[in-house]
Amino acid sequence: MITIHSHLGSQHVFEPEALLAMSRALEEACIALKIFAGDEHGRQVIATRIIDLAGEGVLDAAALRERVLLEARTDA
Repeated sequence: MITIHSHLGSQHVFEPEALLAMSRALEEACIALKIFAGDEHGRQVIATRIIDLAGEGVLDAAALRERVLLEARTDA
């Protein structure tokens, strides 16, 4: 599983359950958007958005994933 840990800055503190949900959302969003292991920039963009949403209180993996996918479709 892809983890969100490497994308977190020192200013972010989340509970272990939230980190797990965020990591799951990151992995699932990257798969859906076809952002693979070699695309570090793409992964960083998705991770940053997930971290921002989690900071706003969205901590459910499915909700995080769907929000990122919706935004990606809107921007396309």
